Amino acid sequence: MNGALRALACILYYKPYSVKFIRHVEPNDYKNKPLMLVVNHASRFDYAFVQGVMRKRRINFVAAEQEFHRTKFKTVFTLGRLIPKKSFVPDVNAIKGMTRIIRNEKNGCIAIFPCGLSTVSGAQQPSMLGTGKMLKHFGVTVLAVRIHGAYLACPKFDLKERKGHVEVELDELFTPEQLAELDSEEIERKVDEAIFTDDYDWNASRQNAYIRKDGKYAENMEQILYKCPMCGTEMEMRGHDNVIECKHCGNGATLDDRFNLVPIGDSVIPCNPREWYDWERREMRRAVADPDFAMEENVTLGVQPQYGYVKHGLQTYDVGKGKLRVDRSGLKYVGTRDGKDWEVFIPREAIPTTIINMDASFISTFASGEFLMFTPDRYSAIRLNFAIEEIYRINGGKWQNFPWFDYDKRGFEPYKTEK
Repeated sequence: MNGALRALACILYYKPYSVKFIRHVEPNDYKNKPLMLVVNHASRFDYAFVQGVMRKRRINFVAAEQEFHRTKFKTVFTLGRLIPKKSFVPDVNAIKGMTRIIRNEKNGCIAIFPCGLSTVSGAQQPSMLGTGKMLKHFGVTVLAVRIHGAYLACPKFDLKERKGHVEVELDELFTPEQLAELDSEEIERKVDEAIFTDDYDWNASRQNAYIRKDGKYAENMEQILYKCPMCGTEMEMRGHDNVIECKHCGNGATLDDRFNLVPIGDSVIPCNPREWYDWERREMRRAVADPDFAMEENVTLGVQPQYGYVKHGLQTYDVGKGKLRVDRSGLKYVGTRDGKDWEVFIPREAIPTTIINMDASFISTFASGEFLMFTPDRYSAIRLNFAIEEIYRINGGKWQNFPWFDYDKRGFEPYKTEK
């Protein structure tokens, strides 16, 4: 990232978000060494925060390939010399681009987000397969960057920014000698431990405020919290203003500017949105254990041009409508494309997860190298994504959840009023 972009980041993000940089190591001590940075992905502003903590070090970020087709990012991506990478699938071209920088450029520095996408829940997901193998392959010093509070400033269910406080930590994770001694799985596990963050847990004691001017803190929250914790009904939750409630039974809570989730009356509510989200995942895990499990949604199909850009800030052009089915065999779309009948099937072993990279109203994936976006008629994208991930995992997929995630847990940690 060049000087002009650093100056722009300072104006747009550092001051408005009261960014505090906590450097456990000094970036200038590594100025004569090639570096890899591993970063938790908290928000769409993370590139600016990473650049800030690294001072004036020039950084090449690895970014989602589909974003390079959007006209709004053309200039920034060109100036920033970003490296495109197809999300959640092997991408030889991305590795070649990274190799050119690490091997051929003086003091090359590459930043990656091992989880592959900005967090949906406010806590990180596991690193994608191959992270450890890649770091071991390059064999250069690895620094870890942890970003706290950025999710709360830009939650996945809301495209409107909220002004608040962000902290960015920098530490050394691996020396080249340590990478040589560890195997790929050990490296991956240590990366997960080093950059795992949970913004709800981090802010529980700090109580930093994240201000949305209109006070609509729970708007669209049903994108990620779709199941009622009291009656169990799905797709009847509604987020509006500062309230999320079940239209079926009335169970609900308010959400304030500090992301405190407070039950209304005698409502039954998890202690925070991340706990609610994890409970939904465990519930889905039990559902997909049924060999006859199946889920269908009416969706709009979107695609990107093979070459060129998508205009008006969009990611794709709508080209058809149909049904998206997820069952124990995988994902299948049957419908239309460009006015003709069309279908595509992705087997479960080839789709560990889907891409959710703006808000949580749609899912995307690659099929035979082509980027496909599926936008359901209702806010069921997270429900679909949970099903895809847990079907993959229970059938022996290599990309598993964190070892400490408890699938056997029943219920959730409830909100408790202070005595």
